[in-house]
Amino acid sequence: MRNIYEVMRQKEADIEQLKKELQALRVVAPLLEEDLTPEVQAPPPVRTYPTPPAKPIAVAVGADTKPIWP
Repeated sequence: MRNIYEVMRQKEADIEQLKKELQALRVVAPLLEEDLTPEVQAPPPVRTYPTPPAKPIAVAVGADTKPIWP
């Protein structure tokens, strides 16, 4: 079993590392945002339209008919 104080120290060290990373991201994010130009930005999403479900085609087989999917 691990020592609870060692686990707490490790968690606190992890939190401090995350704080440093967040601070670095806060500094860099505005710089990256300024670098974006209209031709570099991602294109707008493509509009998609739902397709209707396929309908079975009835094929005459003798006297009865059965649906066949295309």
